[in-house]
Amino acid sequence: MFGIFKKKKFKRPVQDWELMLMYKTLEKLPNEFKPLKEQIESGLFTSSLVGYSTSDPDYVAFSFSDQIRDFERKRERGYKITNIKVRDVSGNKIFMYTIYVSDAVIAGYAIQGFDKHVIDIISADTDTFIRKFYDNNNADYENLKKLISEEALKLIKPENVYEVNLKGRVFYHIEDLEDGDFIGIESHGQICKITHDPFEIIPLDQSLTAFLSK
Repeated sequence: MFGIFKKKKFKRPVQDWELMLMYKTLEKLPNEFKPLKEQIESGLFTSSLVGYSTSDPDYVAFSFSDQIRDFERKRERGYKITNIKVRDVSGNKIFMYTIYVSDAVIAGYAIQGFDKHVIDIISADTDTFIRKFYDNNNADYENLKKLISEEALKLIKPENVYEVNLKGRVFYHIEDLEDGDFIGIESHGQICKITHDPFEIIPLDQSLTAFLSK
């Protein structure tokens, strides 16, 4: 259980609490994420870059030792593991935790709103984790075309479409709702509402066209 005081922009040695939180979180995820745990075990990460991201002030990037060559797989599609909740040691504050992966290597992480708090490194709630792949020339949108009608497709923005893995089920994100909820289409074509708190996957009876035309 450790804490960090954020500064504007700086580089520092990677801290034990960062790696321990990440490792304990990955232990709770499916076995397919085991290679990420092996990266932590190897001592791959040497420094943390804080405050360098212009798009996400909470993002902390890692720099690496020469061992990165043992783990890096160029051109492998990047993704982030998100929708993970962590708590401070008092249990009163909940933060959303995201792990970023690029070229099969952990690139960094973000703890939303995290500042002068001490995180409980074993507190990660991964029950509703989401693996969200980065856009790859709209490959997810192209796959979605096979599942829905041309009429429904006209109502969807390609930039809103991305693949989401929920509890071993594949969905295509279609449209955000309130409070982190969203509409998704499962890989076999079922339209669902996915709620964040509590986590539920709710099949919808109405057509996608009818829903999006509201």
